[in-house]
Amino acid sequence: MSEDAHPETVEAWATALSGAGLPIAYSQGKAPRPRIALALPLPVGMAGEAELVDVALTERLTQPAVRARLAGHLPAADRLVDLFDVWLGEPTFASRLAAADYRLEVHPATSAEIARACAGLLAKASLPRSRPKGDGRVVEYDLRPLLMGLAVADGKDRAMGSGGSDALVRLRLVVAQDAASGRPDEVVLALGDELDRPLMVKETVRERLLTVDDLATMGERG
Repeated sequence: MSEDAHPETVEAWATALSGAGLPIAYSQGKAPRPRIALALPLPVGMAGEAELVDVALTERLTQPAVRARLAGHLPAADRLVDLFDVWLGEPTFASRLAAADYRLEVHPATSAEIARACAGLLAKASLPRSRPKGDGRVVEYDLRPLLMGLAVADGKDRAMGSGGSDALVRLRLVVAQDAASGRPDEVVLALGDELDRPLMVKETVRERLLTVDDLATMGERG
């Protein structure tokens, strides 16, 4: 899925589903809206590879039938990865989210340097951080409980003309609806502090969203 502007993304999917002849359910009220909900809208500037979307239909259709109808009707830059048939009373994806996996290309740093910085962060019992808010306030929080996984990807160094290098980092962060969630940019800042120099991000991709059921299957905490 491409970079997200939430209302535009929902509208694009509503148009695609309607064009595919799928019976979309709409909310009740004076201004009915298609019952399409992104599990976690993508921040502007970030791409997603396996996003989760809840779609309510007014008719029960088989997965092959839905897949066949969607062929050639998906929003630009999007592709269908999988379909899931769920019970109408089942909680939404958004309410069951527990974590997200990210891939970041950072520079200037070698994979060896990033690997050492990752190990350093994971070894710490706490990672106190400060984050400014839009209203001028500063929020103090601990990043460490939100950091579930952090590692450098092997064999992904690319030499740069400046003499430095790029490194690919993968991380898993907590996603919570009613509590603090992890942010990849804060992890990059912490890695830079560990290296005693700032790091720049060339690209951020959200590889996957994980529900509490996914983590339970993996044997991880939710």
